[in-house]
Amino acid sequence: MNGMLSLDDHAHDLLNAVKNDRRQKVMEALSARPYSTKGLQEYLKNKGYYHSQQTINSAYVEPLVKTGLVKKDGHKHELTLYGQKFLSILNRFSVENPLPSNSHCHEEIVLKKLKGGPKSYAGLVESVTQKSLSRSLKRLTENGLVTKSKTPDYVFYFRTKRVPKKAFSPTEKKVYETIPEVGISVRDLSKKVGINLRRTYKYLRRLRKKRLVFTRKKPKTYELTPYGMELANFLEETAKLVSDASKASAFLLERSEETTDTPKPSLSVFSPKPLQHFTS
Repeated sequence: MNGMLSLDDHAHDLLNAVKNDRRQKVMEALSARPYSTKGLQEYLKNKGYYHSQQTINSAYVEPLVKTGLVKKDGHKHELTLYGQKFLSILNRFSVENPLPSNSHCHEEIVLKKLKGGPKSYAGLVESVTQKSLSRSLKRLTENGLVTKSKTPDYVFYFRTKRVPKKAFSPTEKKVYETIPEVGISVRDLSKKVGINLRRTYKYLRRLRKKRLVFTRKKPKTYELTPYGMELANFLEETAKLVSDASKASAFLLERSEETTDTPKPSLSVFSPKPLQHFTS
């Protein structure tokens, strides 16, 4: 178990294993009691899924066994403790996973990255290759998990570090002092100053000639929708479970090795003493 949990791609394998409603139904059945393959076949049949026992074993049970969620006990299958904890997370979030199965989990990587807040394309391409990112963002957007920034203003004005040497007109001064350090669009600036767009552009042109302001294009950003945030929370909980299980497994393995290294006491210490026969 420890060797499996310590693999770099275990979390991806785990997520891919449960991106299948039939496997989730198998886990649901095993959460109540152990089942034989024939028993699982009947259970799935009652849920509207008709499969041979061979298909159930190879396509639905085996991937769960390989990821440590299910174990075999004789002719029956049962959930491991790891599987029980993971199922509780799955049930708690009740998310319908719209992500592709048997993938490299690029969509999951993007979701986890966006959980920290909106990111530009350039900020996301650090985690996923450009080709995969474009495909992943399209898929996430189509499934309602991610949305693009809706602001129509992409050009922002910033103040330079130059110190003004000439006096401002009252409105020009107000325009200049209203520009924040993080920059501002012309539309927002005109609202804050209280003048129309045409006059705002006029004063900005004056300030640019004095080299007191400059422009910068602000890229579009991507952010999670409420549904995307729920799925990202599920992924975070799953990652925490994998981490905790890996630490616990490593600790138990270390304790086991320490016990093995300790010299075993002689069997005579535990040998029962001969029974004494009493005579009356």
